[in-house]
Formats: sequence, C-alpha cells, structure tokens
Amino acid sequence: MENALAAEVGDWLLSRTEGSDGARSTTTLMGMRWDVLPGVWRPNPGTRLFTSWLPLAEGSRFLEVGCAAGVTCVVAAKSGCTRVVGLDVVPAATENTRRNAARHGLAGRVEALTSDLFAELDPDDEFDLVCSNPPLVRAPESRRHATEVERSVFDPGYALHRRFFQEVRPHLADGGRIYMLTSETLGDPAGLRALAADAGFSGRVYRSESIGIPAVLMGSPPAATAAADEQGVVHVDFTMFEFQRH
Repeated sequence: MENALAAEVGDWLLSRTEGSDGARSTTTLMGMRWDVLPGVWRPNPGTRLFTSWLPLAEGSRFLEVGCAAGVTCVVAAKSGCTRVVGLDVVPAATENTRRNAARHGLAGRVEALTSDLFAELDPDDEFDLVCSNPPLVRAPESRRHATEVERSVFDPGYALHRRFFQEVRPHLADGGRIYMLTSETLGDPAGLRALAADAGFSGRVYRSESIGIPAVLMGSPPAATAAADEQGVVHVDFTMFEFQRH
C-alpha cells in the first residue's frame, strides 16, 4: 500500500529542488557554499544529518553511492579519508561533485564516477565505509520516473535498495560498515532490514532525528494535514542504519 504522507512529502521535496531545465545555483550547508547544477538533488537538512552522523575516520577508504552535489564526499576528504569515491547514475551529479571538490581545494582527493550502483568500480575496489542516502520513499512498483531527479526521492518497489545489498558485498572490506539513511515516516525500515538480511547483512539503528515541516509550507495536502500536530507541523524522522556482514 502506498504511503500517502510519504508521497506528499516526496512531491514537495521535489518541488524545492532544481529541475533539469533550471539554472546553476549555490546554497549554504554545514558552513560551506556549494554549487548546485540543474537536475541535481539540492543539499538539504537531511544531507546535513546524514553527513554529520557518518563515523569518518582518518585513513579510511570511503565510498558514497548517490553522491548528488558532492557534499558528503567533500566532507569525507576534509576529514582525512585516504580514498574518497562518489558514484551517481546522473551524469550532472558526478560533474557537480567534481566541481564542489575543486571549489573546496580537494580536486585531487575526490573521485566521481557516473555509475549504475557499483557498475563502474573495478572488481577489486574495496572500502572501509560505504554509505548511501538513497531515495527514501518506497513507491509502488508501477511508478515511472518522469525526470532524473525523481530517482533521488522515489524507489519503486525498493528495487534499488534490493540491488544495493545484492551487489555491495565485493566492495566492502573485511570489518567494513555500511551506513544508509531511511525514515519511519517516508520509508520502510523493516523492509530495508529484510532486504539486507536476505543478502547476508545485519542492521541496527545508528542515529535518528526528526525535523518539523509546517503542513501549510507543503500546500496543506490531505495526508500532511492529517498527520500534523496541534501547531500544524508534520514531524519527519531521518534514521541512519549501520549494516555489517553476518
């Protein structure tokens, strides 16, 4: 069954990012300025939480699946990760990641590859930390993406999540960890855990935090209005899971 609230919040989030016919812009997040190219998911409070929660260790090898504008990759490189690789299926996103790495003086420290999940990695590429801030909304299997940027929000049937866990194992070093964002409000954490378990990974909640969105800011759609508290605020959680091999 479709999560009506998740669909409404997802549509609202899409309306706030740049479409494929938009213009290049900049935004501020985590005290830094970021270029945002047309058709690339715009950094937002969820990006800030996701990035700030990651246990970035100096000397570790870091991989992000779905690098978007490159915020997390840049922060990983600034934190001392020895190898930083960002993957994204959208070519504009990998270009955006390279631009933001250069903007922050890290052009030689961040690799960005246009890749369908792990397809463009070498078979023996291994990482100590693999992370992903994937499309949170588990959309019906019948949904088709009208634009590339919709891939950042909606995952029909959780097919992308399933493939992630089926394909990540060769690229996770011994003792490595996977960190993935989900949401009780927008996503399907139980379904995510089940997909991971089927692929041989155990998961636990690592961090979680809620943010409030006024329903009126979203245009007061029905499900958001019904879910709002007495002040008219919809509380949306962001929850990070940590996964490791069984």
